[in-house]
Amino acid sequence: MADPVVPPAADDEPKRHWVFRVDVADRAGALTSIASAFSNRGISVETLVGHGTPYPGAPGGSVVTTFWCTEAEKNAIVRVVARLSKVTRLEEYPYNSRALRTSALVRTSRPLRPPDVAGQEAFLTCEPISRGDEEHRYFLAGSPSELDPVLLRLADQGVLLDIVYSVLG
Repeated sequence: MADPVVPPAADDEPKRHWVFRVDVADRAGALTSIASAFSNRGISVETLVGHGTPYPGAPGGSVVTTFWCTEAEKNAIVRVVARLSKVTRLEEYPYNSRALRTSALVRTSRPLRPPDVAGQEAFLTCEPISRGDEEHRYFLAGSPSELDPVLLRLADQGVLLDIVYSVLG
């Protein structure tokens, strides 16, 4: 799937979809510092997933964020975020990178069938969580280029009632 592009900004550079994976020291304020860096530069965060250390003594946590901006804006925010005192490492990816995976908890109006969640070139994870009379819940996972079209198709068909979505790198 081609990298999605939104119409050009005022300076004629198109906005693209990006993902940062930021490793952070396990200290208060790491997430706030990252969010402030984006906000101060007028870049809106689309999704954000973070986790701390799973056990005492682990090295720190990670924050994964998706956003839209021009390449020049992305390069500027890389420099700013990488210099934050709580940041220990930053990896940047175009949204369509094969190194990324997406996951979604979805609520649907009907049970999903295998054709509903078929990817174009890869199998997707589709795990039922609960089924009721009027709604059904599933965990879906795969690459962004495979899962996003499935979610759009479900939304277009009016099957998708609700979604919690994240990108992992």
